[in-house]
Amino acid sequence: MLETSWYVVVNPRAGGGKSVIDWPKISRLLNRYDIRYAHAFTEYKYHAVELTIKAIKSGYRNIIAVGGDGTLNEVVNGIFLQQQVSPNDITVGVIGVGTGNDWFRMYDIPHNYEECIKAIKNKRIFRQDVGVVEYYESSVRHRRYFVNSAGVGFDAEVARRTNRLKDLGKRGAILYIFSLIKALVRYRSTRINVKVDGHHIQDKMFSLTVGICRYNGAGMKQVPYALSDDGLFDITVIKRISKLNVIANIHRLYNGTILKHSRVVGLRGRSVEIMSIPSAGLEVDGESLGETPLRFSILKQSLSVIVGDRFSEAKLVKNIHNELLEVHQ
Repeated sequence: MLETSWYVVVNPRAGGGKSVIDWPKISRLLNRYDIRYAHAFTEYKYHAVELTIKAIKSGYRNIIAVGGDGTLNEVVNGIFLQQQVSPNDITVGVIGVGTGNDWFRMYDIPHNYEECIKAIKNKRIFRQDVGVVEYYESSVRHRRYFVNSAGVGFDAEVARRTNRLKDLGKRGAILYIFSLIKALVRYRSTRINVKVDGHHIQDKMFSLTVGICRYNGAGMKQVPYALSDDGLFDITVIKRISKLNVIANIHRLYNGTILKHSRVVGLRGRSVEIMSIPSAGLEVDGESLGETPLRFSILKQSLSVIVGDRFSEAKLVKNIHNELLEVHQ
């Protein structure tokens, strides 16, 4: 029975506490659509990892994350850290209550709770890639899985400031823009050595994004042509750039033309290694972690996720093709 039931992991802090307020409505909808489930609220950081591992050990093979990108990230790490079954045997659905919900955007998952739960009921499955990053924190090497994107340098600094505001109870997509502007005041570029499948870049770096999916930063497209099942990372390196130039080109992060800028380099590859002087910070799926040196690897089509009824990879590829044509006109 448990193999056909769902285990729901609810992050009560997601959306500034919105998930707690909305949970009665979400639970009623799950019952209305005859979705059998058990649930638990997270109580501390990384608790979703523990709850996921425990659920899989108990026999659950379907997990729903109620929260944002960070909640999904912890659930995914639980799936890959458990040793009970192959991660391929687990299916993940998401009910978005967080601030950014960037992973949502990739798969046309509705933000309306009822439509989202209908998608979970329909169980349209897509097998996406999962990234693995090795990083350092307090001189100790750690390992983390991710499903959307990772940011190094300025991206990580913006995430750190955004997460600090979330911890203070603030919420809303505007948090990212506010944190971005504040971070510009003090941030300094770092010298990096980036190796992507043997291709080297040595330069002063403002920011770097390693992406599986297209969106991060509450709707920005820093890796606008990413496909989440091709076994490749999309990497965008923004070289040293003036602060006025950053402000003048913020629109490029939203309209997908960032790679057209003369100080930006786009790469693709299966493995990424990053060293920097001084050390640069890291964020993964919006969560602030450690610092360089970093090593990224990818697990092709290793996670089964529930997507929206309107999602089509063929449509996504066509859209990316059309955007590429517009950029090069």
